[in-house]
Order: sequence, then structure tokens, then C-alpha cells
Amino acid sequence: VRPANEAGDVDIVFRVKEKRTGNVNFGASVGQGTGLGGFIGLEQPNLFGKCKRGSVQWQFGQYINDFNSSYTDPGIRGSLISGQVSAYRSQARYRIADLGRSTRTGGSVRVGFPFPESRFTRVFVSYGLESVRYGQDGLLGTVTTNSCAGCLRSTFGVDVSRDTRLDMPFPTEGQFQTLSAQFNGGPLGGSATYQRYTTEFRSYTVLARLGGSKPGTQPLRLTFGLSARSGALFGDAGDFFWSQQFSLGGVQFGEMLRGYPEFSITPAGYLAGTGTYNARRESFGSAFFASTAEIGLRFNQYVYINAFYDAGNLWARPRDFDPTRLYRGSGLGVSTVTPLGPLGIDYAYGFDRRDANGLPAPRWQLHFRLGQVF
Repeated sequence: VRPANEAGDVDIVFRVKEKRTGNVNFGASVGQGTGLGGFIGLEQPNLFGKCKRGSVQWQFGQYINDFNSSYTDPGIRGSLISGQVSAYRSQARYRIADLGRSTRTGGSVRVGFPFPESRFTRVFVSYGLESVRYGQDGLLGTVTTNSCAGCLRSTFGVDVSRDTRLDMPFPTEGQFQTLSAQFNGGPLGGSATYQRYTTEFRSYTVLARLGGSKPGTQPLRLTFGLSARSGALFGDAGDFFWSQQFSLGGVQFGEMLRGYPEFSITPAGYLAGTGTYNARRESFGSAFFASTAEIGLRFNQYVYINAFYDAGNLWARPRDFDPTRLYRGSGLGVSTVTPLGPLGIDYAYGFDRRDANGLPAPRWQLHFRLGQVF
């Protein structure tokens, strides 16, 4: 503390030393589609003492071997423009629905700009390049005769997003809107030419606050949420159909529709069967719509329970889009955040399921979620 001047003002000097900001993560993971595995990660959210973020992660196991690295600058040279560079190599054997094996290698560059006169809206421009190889088993093993040697996807993308949600990762208030457009092939090169558009809307509001009146305690929040997702693909995704077209049903792969098994909703309708559904080329469509209404109780940032109502459908072509015919599911769920990532269990009733004879056969379905962002 420096001596006071004639006016009685005192200068106080603080010497600040930064805490260690980096961390190393490791552990185990399990998923219905990729089996048992582990992960090791290194993350530094304040590289060079200037809020730059760098991360490296390796996931490994019997059915998965992924390596991902990224570098993010939230304010390039002190501006409001952000940037990100990432690279990855992903090898996966999808046991779920006998989808098959794939090896994806690629990288991307993404630049973000503030939207004029909007504090919470940003525009992102990106370019990505990805090559893929398939194994000899499952659906992906039947795509090409050369395991997709030379299959290359060149993508230019534009995204606009606005996010005012509070209390993440289980939001109780605010909205989220995003619109994404991807342009593949043509003058960009690559082995497939198509355009892919997706949009998502989420809105939350607090219905009641319970407790939390004592110092140091937080109230439980009863919240109501609405969400809608849709997408359309124009052109031919070629050998990238499994990752660029849309599938519907379950929670492990593709678009979520609880109360139905994975890949059970197809452009031709619900696929009646014995409960085991293998992925087929006909399981994928070029347009989809899915929506959810939910009432949930947020205990804290780690625990959330809810009652939900899902509705959605899948179409072969964008021009077939018909929101008046949707498959419905409803149930109860519990979600939590663990050292392994987000974890959830849903028990849902599929209203529009049918048996092998095409007769109505609604029933309950248990779903396990790991790694999804809620």
C-alpha cells in the first residue's frame, strides 16, 4: 500500500499469480455402438496467458480409436473475430445395427464473426477436408468394391447461431437458434456433390423455483422446454450417405426419437421387426423433422430429471416433407454429468410402433445415452 496523498487517496497494488489452468483427463467409457474403451486428454484453456485454448484427446478401445486435436483463439489479435483449427483421425467399429467399420481422417478451419447489432449472435465460416475408408463388414462394407479408397469430402460451411440460455448444461431459461449450410463438391472438389442444410431451435422458461432460501443453497428449478430440429440434403451424398444423410430412432446414432429402436424409422415408415434392427441403405433419408416438449426438474448443474414428448419423421427427399405425419414417443428420463461425460437413461413409450403384421403394437423402450449434449 502506497502512502495517501493530500486528498487522502490510497493506491493499493495487487500482485497476481495465475493458477495452473491446464488439466489432464483420463478414464473409461462405454457405448452401445462402440463398446468399452478409455480416453486420455490434455487441455489448456489459457495458452500463452492469453485465453487461447488447446486440446489433444485420444480415445481407444476394442471398437474405437480416435485422435483429436484443436487450437482455438476466441479473439484473434484482440479483436471480436474468433478462430479454430482442428485435426482428427477416427477409427470406429459400429456394432449397433451392424453398421460396420470406418476410418475418417481430416481437419477443418473455422472463423467466427459477431453479428451486427446482436450481442449473442455470431456467424461462422468454415472449410473442412475429410477422407474415409470402410471395412469389409456390415453395411459400410457393401458400399463400394474398393472400401471407398479415394473417397474425399471437401466442404465449405456457413453457420449462424444465437444463444441466450442460462444454467448450462441443463438450461432453465433462454433460447438457442442455429442455421447451418454446407456446400460439398462441385468447384470444391471431392467425390460427392451436394448441399446440406440443418436448423435447430430450443426455448426454456422457469415454471417454479423450489427452496433455496437459506444462504449458500440453490433453488430447485422446474422448467418447461420446447425444441425442434430439421434438415434437408439436396444432391447425392454418394459414399458419405451414412454420415451426411439422416437417420431417425433411438438415441445412439443419428437423430433422436425415444420410444423406438435405432434405425427403425425409415422413409418408407416404421420398420416392424423383432426388436433388432440392422442399418440398411434404405434406413437413411434426405430430410427429417424432430421435436421435443419437456417438463424437467433441475436439482443442480449435475442432475436433471424430466418428462418428455417426442415427435418426428424421416423422408427420402426434401420435397416429401410432411409435418402432419409424425411418429410419437413419450416417457421419463434422468440425466447427469460424470467424469466420463454426460450420461442419461430414458424410458419411453412408442405410440406408433407396429408388429410384423402391420398391426399397432405400442410398447416401452429403454435407452442409454453417453456423451450426448443435452
